[in-house]
Amino acid sequence: MTLGARSVLASLLAVAFCASPSAAANVSFATVFGDYMVLQRHPVKAALFGTASGVAQVSLQVTQPGSSYVLRADVKDGTWRALLPPTFAGGDWTITATAGDASAALQHVTFGDVWYCSGQSNMALPLKYTLSRNQSVDMVKAKKFDIRIQGMSGNMNPFQPWMQASDATMKPAACDQGDCLFFRFSSTCWYFAESLVEKLGKAAPPIGLIHTAVGGSMIEAWLDNKTMSTCKNVSLGPGNQQFHDQRVMPYVGMSLKGWIWYQGENDMHGTHGNSQLGYGYGCMMLGLVRSWRALWSTTPGTTDPDAPFGFVTLAPSGAEGGNSIGAMRWAQTANYGVAPNPAMPNTFMAQAFDLDDPFGNITCYRAGCCNKDPKPACWSCLGPNGYCSNLTGANFYLGPIHPRDKKPVGERLARAGAVVAYGQQGIYTGPTLSGCSVSGNKVTVHFNSSLLGHTEKVTVQDYHKIKSSRLEVLTNRSLFCLQTAGRKMEQCIDDGTGHATGQGPYDDTKTTWVTVDVTSAGPNSITVDLTKSGGKAYAIRYAWQGSCCDQRDPTGEPCPIASCPLLAEPSGLPANPFLARVEDGRCKCVAPQVCDESLQPIVV
Repeated sequence: MTLGARSVLASLLAVAFCASPSAAANVSFATVFGDYMVLQRHPVKAALFGTASGVAQVSLQVTQPGSSYVLRADVKDGTWRALLPPTFAGGDWTITATAGDASAALQHVTFGDVWYCSGQSNMALPLKYTLSRNQSVDMVKAKKFDIRIQGMSGNMNPFQPWMQASDATMKPAACDQGDCLFFRFSSTCWYFAESLVEKLGKAAPPIGLIHTAVGGSMIEAWLDNKTMSTCKNVSLGPGNQQFHDQRVMPYVGMSLKGWIWYQGENDMHGTHGNSQLGYGYGCMMLGLVRSWRALWSTTPGTTDPDAPFGFVTLAPSGAEGGNSIGAMRWAQTANYGVAPNPAMPNTFMAQAFDLDDPFGNITCYRAGCCNKDPKPACWSCLGPNGYCSNLTGANFYLGPIHPRDKKPVGERLARAGAVVAYGQQGIYTGPTLSGCSVSGNKVTVHFNSSLLGHTEKVTVQDYHKIKSSRLEVLTNRSLFCLQTAGRKMEQCIDDGTGHATGQGPYDDTKTTWVTVDVTSAGPNSITVDLTKSGGKAYAIRYAWQGSCCDQRDPTGEPCPIASCPLLAEPSGLPANPFLARVEDGRCKCVAPQVCDESLQPIVV
């Protein structure tokens, strides 16, 4: 163990470990371990650590039917740490730590893949408030997989010791009888694992899920101050590094498969920034990925220094009243518009810009008319769309800012994770802008053919029901802006170079950015009709603001999930949102993203 790793353990274990029986010698495992837990499987060495006193060495006996071995770990500064030999998935192990006459044991331990899930409220959102919760309970009861869960206590979730998901559905009572522990666990984390096991099929190992998210938290709280100091436009405050110390460091000694991150809403009012220019959220997101990989891989042979890192982009309701959510999603990718990318290799993402709550824009919710005795005027809203019955199935948690359709988020994470983290063949991201060309009153937009592969093609869904193509063109060259501020979005605080450019109607979607019509042009391209913009197109953007359905009557039918027009078929993955200037008849993205591919018409 390196000196840095041992000093980390010594500083944390004083508060992170459970007490052992009073004796001349004492020994314990860290509280991050427990019965029924999952340890990281082969080829990684799983790490165990704890505290001990009164002895110079701790003995570890690792047994299961037909197999047993003993390891010894030195005690220094009251702590010990041991690396188990790489162990294949499965098993029902007992691990006993002995120090003199004292001992502590972990029972019913198995080996598999351990994923650490964190972020803020849309990661923390309990399964209880999601639309697919009951289907998940049925799958658990059918014993379709071996998923085990553990979670820190937070402002949305209780402490959950390691337990099998099947036990969590029965404690303290069955889920259909009350608020079972399973319903209190992170929905995004669970749906990722559930969908991953389905995707991997018979090759799926046991999955261990660790959840530590805190609702309302900012990325600054999850980063150490040293990493934050490398980014400009970041203020160091008393809340910074708080959760890094309290909710990251206790787990750092463990061996992991990877991480899942869903956060950004509470950073919407900050600088979204650019990783290449070293400022704002884009810089901090890159810092998070790199610093967590470095922390967990300090000891060779444990967590892979390039371990997979998955994340979710913000749903429209995650704007928190802030502007330019498209720029925030772009920052979440370290400003490449897609993952993995050169700055963040071995990462994967789930787009959620088209996964807002189906009933999130129904004004009856805000009017509070869904009750036992609704006023007659409300029936026009409640009757046609089944709003009340929908809420009875799974209510909102603090309103539509927490979309209840988390299962599709988990499915997209799992699809991408199966390719990036497990080496499966297949598409892991939707159409990604590679370039465009202008000819007369048309713009042909091209998408990266290598990412789509040979089996996928770009499709334009019928968007007349949602009343918008979500594709807009800029009609005033001087009003290009990456991030705006102000209630009416009249001030540009970042023109793409990190500089402000003053006042103007930067996001006026009637005069500055005009919504135009699009049609399919080939397997990897679409045609943009500039008739509505008077033939002008100084920039082009897609799904940059609002939701797929925000042009519809808010008292109408629910917005179907995944209803934005551009997607890949047959996978159904949505096109990644984009923004690019149009110069000399070609697209030019803001660096580090590149979309100036030299293009020729594609012959089918």
